Order: sequence, then C-alpha cells, then structure tokens
Amino acid sequence: MFRHLLRPLSYLSIKHKQKWVVDWVYPVILAVLSTVFLFCLKTIGNIPLYADGALVAKILGFVQGLPGFYIAALAAIATFNKTDIDKTMPAPAPKLDIMVLGQSVVIELTRRRFLCSMFAFLTAESLILIVLAIFGQTIYLPVKEIISVQYHLWVSVAYMLVFLFVFWQMLVTSFWGLFYLGDRLHQPDQ
Repeated sequence: MFRHLLRPLSYLSIKHKQKWVVDWVYPVILAVLSTVFLFCLKTIGNIPLYADGALVAKILGFVQGLPGFYIAALAAIATFNKTDIDKTMPAPAPKLDIMVLGQSVVIELTRRRFLCSMFAFLTAESLILIVLAIFGQTIYLPVKEIISVQYHLWVSVAYMLVFLFVFWQMLVTSFWGLFYLGDRLHQPDQ
C-alpha cells in the first residue's frame, strides 16, 4: 500500500537524458542561489523567514491554490480526446519502470502517460510543500528554543535549502509542463 501512496513521486524515476537537468540541476542551482541571497540579505537587515507575512508564509499563500490547478490539468490530460498523445514519444523516448503482474517492466512513455505522471507529481509536490511550510512556521520557535544558539543559522539554512529546493523543483517542472501543454503537445513529432 505504501508503494501506491508514493507512486505520484515515480515521475522522478522517469529516465531520459535531459529530464534530470529539469528535475535536479536547475532546482538545486536556484535553491542554493536563493538561499545564499536570502541569508546574505539577512546579515544586512532583518528579513523575516518564518513569521506571519514572511517568506515561508508568502510561498505558502501562493502554493495553496496549486493542487487544484494540477488536479484539473491531470484530469484534462487523462481525458483529452487526441490520439496523437497516445503514441510513444519520439526516440529516445522517456522510460519508466512499472509493475505488471508483480514483475518490473520498462516501458517507453506516451505524451499522455508522461504528462499524467508529471501533473500527479506536481500535485503531490505542492502538497508536500504546503506541509513543509506549515511545519516550518509552526515548529520554528520551539526548535529555536531546543537547539544551541550556535546551530540556529545552520538549521535555518538547511530547512530553507530543502524548502526552496522543493519550491523551485515544483516551479521549474510546472513551466516544463506548461510548455508541453501549451506548445509541444500541438506540434508534430520530429
């Protein structure tokens, strides 16, 4: 059952030579740059990260509406009546391991399956980001009281790196999904 609950995250296991850049490289670079930028600015002045109206709260406010959008996009893709999206993607087609009758089988993805996987992942990731934001805001002060003052900065930096990585990963993947829905889906395969 646990495997089924984590299945929306299987998008990350799709194998394609360019996909890992979108999934990992861009989000890591953006997370590191934005975290460094935030904490450099924090040394100059007081930039609130966890308080009401601070960065985490503003990102939470932005992200709260996204699961509904992603679910609507997922439903539209799943029921979209266009046969071209049910053809295997052009070579080298992205591949995914799936379980068929208890056996792991590698399949080449159609655009429909790829996009359904992507928007299921985005839905799950937006929910994870919402939970991370809520927990970050809620436990910030108690954790600050528990840990030694010398570790406050490092714990905050670690949390912001993870939080901003998930945020940027979701945003970059969203833009890639929008490219597919708005442009690539309507062009013939080359």
